[in-house]
Amino acid sequence: MDITRTNIDSLTAELNIKLGKEDYQQKVDSVLSDYQRKAKMNGFRPGKVPMGMIRKMYGKSVLVDEINNLISKSIYEYLQENKIDILGNPLPKKEEESKIDWDKQKDFEFTYEMGLSPEVRVKMKDEKITKYNVLQDDSLVNKYVDYLRKRYGKYVDAEKSEAEDLVYGDFVELNSDDSVKEGGIFKENSPVSPTAIKSDEVQQLFLNKSVGDSFNVNPKDIEDSETALTTMLGLKKGKLEDIGDKFKFTVTRISRIELAELNQELYDMVYGPGVIKEDKEFIDKTAAEALAMVQNESDRKFSNDVVERALSKTKINLPDEFLKKWLVHSNEKPITPEQVEEEYESFSKGMKWQLIKGSLIEEHNVEVSEEETLNEARSFIQAQYAQYGQAKMDPKEIDDIAKKIIDSKEERRKINDNLFDTKIIKLLRDSVKTNDVEISYEEFVKIANEDAGAAKDKSSESAFSRFFKSGFMKKK
Repeated sequence: MDITRTNIDSLTAELNIKLGKEDYQQKVDSVLSDYQRKAKMNGFRPGKVPMGMIRKMYGKSVLVDEINNLISKSIYEYLQENKIDILGNPLPKKEEESKIDWDKQKDFEFTYEMGLSPEVRVKMKDEKITKYNVLQDDSLVNKYVDYLRKRYGKYVDAEKSEAEDLVYGDFVELNSDDSVKEGGIFKENSPVSPTAIKSDEVQQLFLNKSVGDSFNVNPKDIEDSETALTTMLGLKKGKLEDIGDKFKFTVTRISRIELAELNQELYDMVYGPGVIKEDKEFIDKTAAEALAMVQNESDRKFSNDVVERALSKTKINLPDEFLKKWLVHSNEKPITPEQVEEEYESFSKGMKWQLIKGSLIEEHNVEVSEEETLNEARSFIQAQYAQYGQAKMDPKEIDDIAKKIIDSKEERRKINDNLFDTKIIKLLRDSVKTNDVEISYEEFVKIANEDAGAAKDKSSESAFSRFFKSGFMKKK
């Protein structure tokens, strides 16, 4: 076997691989002999099928498999031995593959394209980034109290629909002439939340309506999530391509949340029986919780700003054309070059962050210990159970579940990726200078939304802002 590398430019290269019969024949013969031992065929005793028949039946497929396995192993070893860092995986040149005659050729030659990992140097020492300290104020407390009153409130029927109501109705699929489609989709009493609809025009269709009112709507303008859309229309997954774009929606019910009263019953529901006994205690506790929540969001924004600054200040060139080709080739589901172009900016940004992270991990010898991985799994389990009211759990039970989680290579990888992210972001945060600015809650929400472009696109509005604007929405 002969492997040679040719650099195309600073970010792409090709590997040329030449194979002779001596490189693969012994392995091919071994696999075919194993096939012969296991073969069962009418007219022959088990294991006695002539090798000529075995070669005729399986020879080509075994040859292809073994050469592909040999090439994959050889490329991996070559990259390791020569300490070559690549992005994605090497791609075979399709035009060369199509010329191979697997029936007659004894010697083979293959060329693989590679995207090379660029050198990355991160310099953030002299960068100055604003960190917002949100001040306590009545607006913040009132928003949080309203959220709790919504969360523990109850739904009542309403006469005219408003944005934060749940509008229930029947979906009926129509033909282009507005007649009911024979055999079309019909879903009774399906709930729609107007405030969750991104298009203002479509949202208006559901407002100021009464029971019995009807109008035409495209369900895909209401929900763009496949899971949410299939649930709304009562479909099975994978059936969305069958639906039309015109449905009649007839209002059957309007459900509005009635805020819980500020009284002992609410205090007991929120914090447990008897924990809070006076109105002032409730306000003081909610004020502290609200401020902590917003400060956490401010801290998260600071981390995001640090990462964004690292991305903008670190010059990283990528082998873009190779990566686009690799994305088309390697995606599990079929994807077109046009789709790759649409998503490439986001992919490129993620790739650059991984390169920055990898550079800093190596430069600062950042490691994640087994105990850190286990503790992260424990924290995850405790948080999950706490959501369902099981705040106190047997430590041994938590340990047993945590160990099972990190036994999974995929779960362990996810946990460790998060831990490395946390450590690298802290390292970056510690390396920059901060410009501390005191700010009101309302001003902070405005800044958070401006960063997300919320004025133009509801879908990019921060979850934090939506939380305080809409509160907890539950279906009944």
